[in-house]
Amino acid sequence: MTQTPKPLPDNEPGKYYVTDACNGCGLCFSVALQNFMYSNDASYYYILAQPADEREDADIQRAISVCPMDCIKQDGLLAKN
Repeated sequence: MTQTPKPLPDNEPGKYYVTDACNGCGLCFSVALQNFMYSNDASYYYILAQPADEREDADIQRAISVCPMDCIKQDGLLAKN
């Protein structure tokens, strides 16, 4: 039975998040440096900062399109809790 990927706890709350399916390839970081960060052991990446403007939003959309693991999602909460 396949487990459903879960959002990583390191993600900044908001619309975008990375799941535990991340393999740490770093493609997201290369296209949206201001929004992604790697874990202490560099085994995965997470959303460090939600987009502050349209350019950053477009960068994250590009990161979603190049992610080989399909682990960047955009159905999170729009506002911080």
